[in-house]
Amino acid sequence: MRKMGILLALLVFGVIVAGCIGQTQLTPTTTESVEEKATPTTTPTTLSETQPHSRYPLKVVDFAGREVTIEKEPQRIISLAPSITETLYFIGALDKVVGITKWDNYPDNVQEGRTIVGDMEPNIEIIASLNPDLIIGLKYHLKYIDQLEKIAPVLIVEPQSIEEIYEAVELLGNVTNREDQAQKTIMEMKEKISSIQEKVENKEKPRVLYIVWWDPLITAGNGTFIDELIALAGGENIFKDAQGWPQVSVEEVIARNPEVIILPPNAGITADGLCDSPLASTDAVKNGRVYTLSSDDIVSRPSPRIVEGLEEIAGFLHPDTFNIEAQPLVCEATSG
Repeated sequence: MRKMGILLALLVFGVIVAGCIGQTQLTPTTTESVEEKATPTTTPTTLSETQPHSRYPLKVVDFAGREVTIEKEPQRIISLAPSITETLYFIGALDKVVGITKWDNYPDNVQEGRTIVGDMEPNIEIIASLNPDLIIGLKYHLKYIDQLEKIAPVLIVEPQSIEEIYEAVELLGNVTNREDQAQKTIMEMKEKISSIQEKVENKEKPRVLYIVWWDPLITAGNGTFIDELIALAGGENIFKDAQGWPQVSVEEVIARNPEVIILPPNAGITADGLCDSPLASTDAVKNGRVYTLSSDDIVSRPSPRIVEGLEEIAGFLHPDTFNIEAQPLVCEATSG
């Protein structure tokens, strides 16, 4: 149970924290992307800006519907979620980041030369000591907003879909004066997604179960990144009729009989473990179509890395179509 608790705390910072505190909150056993869905009251956009060399002060609306004024180009940024750090990396603004969370792990050397400013909870004193000129967090961090705004402007960035990831990339590009790189990142994401969609357009859609956690059995439903990725990859989520992150019964899974089962590395069970579970009777297990993602983060954190998750899932669902190794962990047949 302690291991499960650590895992679920880790995933709170994705989307989702996988990240992603903005997606539907289930029970106390939530993940980074397992969180309460909250649509921004206003689409995050730039409200006013002048020419590139005199664009500050800049007024923007963040993902919490807050108008935020950026007086000058940020040079010392605090990132309060791994998904935010990753997005800043992709738009070429990682050099501006001076503080990150203990969960940040991408790119590989991201913690070198940067100060850890907390885990799920920000350390206000440490943040203040770094003299930041911008703090970027999730909606979860709004409960600290009064303290944080005494230190620096606070921007809330928490996309809930791939389309909103584009908006987050654009918003951060505007704020950090990295607009060109932001637009390039968006274009590359769209091109990869479009290419995958074209390849699977006329393919048969296998029935897919994604196991977020084994005991209790939690899966991904409508309104989650996982559901969106399965659809884009040419599959059919067997629990797309559920909302958020439902807890389901083994009997219901067996009745829906998935043809493919996908696990994150930390799901509380391995593919081999499914051989000795009640799900051994499903087509997915019987036919050896049980796959493990290379990382939880590529499907739980709402950053441009989400495309990596899509590529892996597409390879799992249509291994003959993609030049991606999709090695299933095949169960041996059991007697009886």
